[in-house]
This record gives sequence, structure tokens and C-alpha cells, in this order.
Amino acid sequence: MSELQFYIRHQTNFLQNKFILVFKSDQARKYFQNTLPGSHFEKVSSEIAENAARIGIDGKTVPYGYTLKLTKDEMTQLSTANWEVTARLLAEGNERLYRQAKQKQAGGMKE
Repeated sequence: MSELQFYIRHQTNFLQNKFILVFKSDQARKYFQNTLPGSHFEKVSSEIAENAARIGIDGKTVPYGYTLKLTKDEMTQLSTANWEVTARLLAEGNERLYRQAKQKQAGGMKE
């Protein structure tokens, strides 16, 4: 799992002020960093991200970030009991979201 990048997004102005984000590429990570002004991305290890998902931070639950581009089948596989699979799915979902956003910016997608 060493090729994946793990971050905790901090943003006090959002309802969920912390999110666990996992990326496969620098391009996707940079896109999210630029799209979420006022956010701070703290690079963490896979173990720290897993612990944050399981037990939270300062008594607060820390959800994994954006999952809206995962299929229903993929969503059923998300589990802190199998962090390796979950991390890969989260990274894939973020990569899909990034690619879709880039296509929209290029005028390649209409909704």
C-alpha cells in the first residue's frame, strides 16, 4: 500500500472538520487541495489513517472522505476491518472524482 498517499483534511469551517483522504496520484491530491480553500492536508501514515477511522481523533469520529464515485458494490466493501481494501477503494473513488472534474473543466462532460 506504499504507493497510496494518506492525509487528514482539517477544515474548521466545514461540518466535518476532519476527513481521511487517500490518493493514488499527486494530481488528484493537488486538485483536492486547490479545490478546498482554507483546508490543511496533514500527511499521515496508513496506520494513523486507519486508527483515525477506527477510533477517531479527540473523541470525534473521523469519516473517510468522498465516496460518491464508488459503486454500490464497492461501498459494501468499505470497512476498517479490512483497511487495505478500503484504502484502495477510497483512493480509486478520489481518482474518479478528480478525472470527472478535469473532464468537466475541459468541456468534455455535460450535465
